[in-house]
Amino acid sequence: MFFDSKRGFLTPSRLGYFPSTTSTNSTQNFFDKYKHKNNIPKIDILLGRYCHDGVVTLFKGVNQTKTCLCPPNYFGSRCQWQSQRVSLTLQFRTQNIIPPPVIFQLIIMLIDEQRNIVPNHEQMIYMPAHDCITKYNIYLLYPHRPKHLSVNYSIRIDLFDKSTLDYWTSWLLPIPFQFLPVNRISTQLIIPELRENKLCMSSCGEHGQCMKYTNMNNSVFCRCDQGYTGSFCNITHQCQCSNDSFCLAPSICVCPLKKFGSRCYLKRSICQSMNNPCQHNGLCIAIDDRINLHGFICFCKETYQGERCQYKSTQIDISIDETILTISSSFILHYIIAFDRSSKHERITTQKKIAFGYNTMTIYVQQPFNILFIQIPDGNYYLAVLRERYIPSEYIHTQVLSKNRCYPVLHLFNDTFRQYEYLRRVKYYPLLCRQDPQLMCFYDEYFMCICDSDRFSNCFQFNNTMKYDCSGKNLCYNDGRCFLNNETCSTTFICVCNECYYGGQCQFSTKDFIFSLDPILGYHIKPSISVHQQPFIVKFSIIITTIMLILELIMGSLTIATFQVKKSREVGCGYYLLVSSISSMCMIIVLTIKFWQLVLSQMSIITNRSLLSVNCISIEIILKSCLASSEWLNACVAVERMFNIIKGVGFNKNKSKIIAKRVTFVVIILTILSHIHDPLHRQLINDLDGDQQRIWCLSQYSSRLTRYNKFITLFHFLVPFSINLISAFVIIILAARSRVKVESKLSFKEYVRLKLKQHKNIIIAPSILLILGLPRLIISFTSGCMRSPRQSWLYLIGYFASFIPSMSTFFVFILPSKNYKREFDKTVQRWIRPFRRMF
Repeated sequence: MFFDSKRGFLTPSRLGYFPSTTSTNSTQNFFDKYKHKNNIPKIDILLGRYCHDGVVTLFKGVNQTKTCLCPPNYFGSRCQWQSQRVSLTLQFRTQNIIPPPVIFQLIIMLIDEQRNIVPNHEQMIYMPAHDCITKYNIYLLYPHRPKHLSVNYSIRIDLFDKSTLDYWTSWLLPIPFQFLPVNRISTQLIIPELRENKLCMSSCGEHGQCMKYTNMNNSVFCRCDQGYTGSFCNITHQCQCSNDSFCLAPSICVCPLKKFGSRCYLKRSICQSMNNPCQHNGLCIAIDDRINLHGFICFCKETYQGERCQYKSTQIDISIDETILTISSSFILHYIIAFDRSSKHERITTQKKIAFGYNTMTIYVQQPFNILFIQIPDGNYYLAVLRERYIPSEYIHTQVLSKNRCYPVLHLFNDTFRQYEYLRRVKYYPLLCRQDPQLMCFYDEYFMCICDSDRFSNCFQFNNTMKYDCSGKNLCYNDGRCFLNNETCSTTFICVCNECYYGGQCQFSTKDFIFSLDPILGYHIKPSISVHQQPFIVKFSIIITTIMLILELIMGSLTIATFQVKKSREVGCGYYLLVSSISSMCMIIVLTIKFWQLVLSQMSIITNRSLLSVNCISIEIILKSCLASSEWLNACVAVERMFNIIKGVGFNKNKSKIIAKRVTFVVIILTILSHIHDPLHRQLINDLDGDQQRIWCLSQYSSRLTRYNKFITLFHFLVPFSINLISAFVIIILAARSRVKVESKLSFKEYVRLKLKQHKNIIIAPSILLILGLPRLIISFTSGCMRSPRQSWLYLIGYFASFIPSMSTFFVFILPSKNYKREFDKTVQRWIRPFRRMF
C-alpha cells in the first residue's frame, strides 16, 4: 500500500490509465515559461559599489565620466543619502469575484492637511484575475527635502476602471508617525463590488463632488472635475493630458489602455488587433509600462491554454448513467495533482451542471492532473479519469457508471473488521483491491485509495467533509455550496443548490411558487435552437396550450353568447356566469401570451428588454386575478342556488340580479387588490446558470410578504372550493328534508336519491368543480416544492389543470341545465340560419 501514514502523499507510480489511451508519449511541457537568456556583461565589483544602491553609468571619453542613477529612496551624487519618504506595501482584494477583462488603474498620492495633492505620486495597473496575491512596494517622496515638520501628510489612493476611465473608489491611509524620516506602512485594501456612490453633504462648489472614503466613512473629500483642483475644487489649472485621458491633477494623467506616458501621448502597439500575440481569440492585456513596454498577459478561452493560448486544453467528455442523473444534474469534480514523494499532492475542486435533455457534459482542463473524481453532492464518489502521467492536449471520453463507484471502506469489511481500531483496520486495505478485481477505489474518513495496475491500494489524504463556501465568503444563497474555479485568483464561481432552490446563486425558490410556469418549464427550453428541436416536455406544453386556447375560444364564445340572451339572466346566476366566461377567455388568452413569451425569450428570439419588462409586470397579475375571479364567481353561483332552495317560492329574482351586479364588481376589485403586491415586486432578472444566460420574470418577496402571498393564493382557492362543497351538501339535504315534511311515504335516504335526480343540474356543477380542483389541492399540500426541474411533469400537469375549472363553464353549467341548454340551442340556430340562407 503506497502511502505514508504521517504525510499521506499521492504517488503516481503504477496508477495506470483509465480510460485507456492510445498514446502515452511525453510532449513538450508547455507549462514551462519561456526562458530568455540575456547576455549580461561582467561589471567590475568596485565600479558596481560606486553608486551604493544606484546604477552607475559610464559616458564615453578619455576619462569615462561616472554618473549615478538613484532609486527613489536614495539621492546624492553617489546615492549616498536616504530620502525622507513613506515606504508603502499594498495588497488588494476584491469584495466579490470580478471576472476578466476588468483592469484597474491605481493612483497613489500624498495629500497635505488642506487635502491638496502633492506632485509626487505613483501609478499602477491591477488585474484582479492575475494580481490578487501580488504585494506592491512603493516609495512616496515628500515634496520638500528635508520634510517640513509643520506639515502633516496622508495617503490617498484613487481607483479607476482602466477600460472606461470611470472613477471607482478611493481610500485614505493616515501616516502615524509624522516626525520619522521614513514611515513604513503595510495594508490590505478591499475593492468594492460596485462603483462608489457614497455621496456626502459638504460643499464642493460647482466643479466638484463630495465623496466618502471606502475605508473611512467619517472622512470626506472633494473629487474635482477635469481642469479644477484644490480642497473645494475652486482652483483652475491648464490640463496638459491627451484628450482621451482623464486629468486628475495638474501633474497626474490617467491614461487609457493603449496609451502611456506622463501626458498619455505615447501609444502601445503590443495588444493592437492587427498584431495580437494571443492566439485563438485570447484576450491580450498589456502589463505595467514601467516594467516592460512590450510585456503582455493572455487570458485564454477555456478551450486553449499556454502563454499565448497556443495549445489546446485537455477535453473530457463524461457520460453520466441515467440512474445517477435522476438523483442530481449537478456534479462536483475533484482533480488530484501528484508530484514526487517529497511533495504533497494538490486538490482542485470545481462543479459542473448537465443541461436538460443531455446525459453528457464536456469539460476543458488547463492544469495538469492525474486523477479525476466525480461526486454527487452529498452522495457517492465515482472514478472518472486516471493518468499515471499527464498527457497534455488529450481528448478523453469516460463514463460515470455504478461499477466506477468509490465505496466507503466500511461497506467492504464484515462486522469483525468494522470493530477494529482505525490503525489496525488500515493494515488490511491492500487486501481489498486483491479480493475484488472489479473494485476501483474506496475511501474512509481520512484517505482516498485507488486500486492501481498491480491491484495494490494507493492511498492519499482526502478530506471528504470539505466545506464548500468559496474560501469563507459564500456567494450562494439559501445554504448553497460555493465553488471557485481557482483558490487564489478566482474569476468565477458556481453554486450547487439544495432542493427547492435554483438559479446561478440559488437565489430562486419553488417553495412558494408551485404554480408558476417559469421555474417549471424554463430550464427545459433550450436557447438558440428551433421549436421542433426542443425537448418533448416543451412540445407537449405547446400542444396543450394550443388546445386550451382553441377550446376556450370556441366554448367561451358560445357560453358568452348564451348568457348575453336576456332570458339566461333572469336571476343573478346568469350575470355571474357571463362575467366568469369573459374572465376565463381573457385568462386563457393571457396564458397563451405568457407561455409564448417564456418560450421565445428563453430561446433568445425576443430580446427587447422593455417589452419583456412590461409583459413581466402586467401578465402575471392579470392571470392570477382572472383565475381567482372565475373561481369566486362560480362559488357565487353555488351560493345563490343554495339560497334559492332555502327561500323556495319566496326567492326574489330581481333582487338577486341587483346583488349579482354589485357582488361581481366587488369580487373583481378585491381579487386585483389582493394581488397588487405582485407587480410591485416583480422584475426581470439575469441569471447565468452554468453555461446558459437566461432572463427570468420573477417576484422577490420579503419573508412577511412571502407568507401573505402563500396565504392569499390558498385563500382564493380553498374558500371557493369549500363554498362549492358546502353548497352542494346543503342543497341536497334541505331539498330532501322539505319533501319529507310534506310526504312521509319514503325514507330520508330515498328522498335524497330522488332530489339528486331532480336537482342534478344544480348538484353536478359544484361536484365537477370539486373534482377538477382536487389535483391542485393535493399537489399544494403534499409536494411542498419542486425539488428539481428534471421532475417537472407533475407540476406542469397540475399547472395546466388549475385552469380547467374556469374553462368548464359550458360543460358544467350549460349542458346540465334545461333552461341554459334551450337558450344555447336557440343561439346556435340563430348563428346557423344566415349560413342556411346562403346555401
